[in-house]
Amino acid sequence: MQVPKAERLREFYRRLADAPRSSTFDEAFTQLAGILDEVEDELTNIPNDPNNWRWDDRIYPPQQDNMGAVPGHPRVMRFRSVKHRTYIGANGSLEIVSLEGTIELRKPGLNGRGVWELDPK
Repeated sequence: MQVPKAERLREFYRRLADAPRSSTFDEAFTQLAGILDEVEDELTNIPNDPNNWRWDDRIYPPQQDNMGAVPGHPRVMRFRSVKHRTYIGANGSLEIVSLEGTIELRKPGLNGRGVWELDPK
């Protein structure tokens, strides 16, 4: 069983968009990682081994060791993936952007504010 990667990614975005809004960075990060692992477990037979990310065809969640600050936005953290940048706000908001600049998913936090709408304090 192997569903094409583009279809798995669409399913991930659908489930993430449909999931309840998060209220904290940790909640949003955990939700994102959990949903992506769930989709990959259901739609592929590729073992979940992040050490193989370069060689297998599995989509892995952002890794904490690839987290960086966003200049001018102290309440937003950035994760760099192979083809995307994922931004997570302190309020649980999410934004996933392709390297070409296309917004793939934008999800406000529980307070209704998006990643770029946070008070900089």
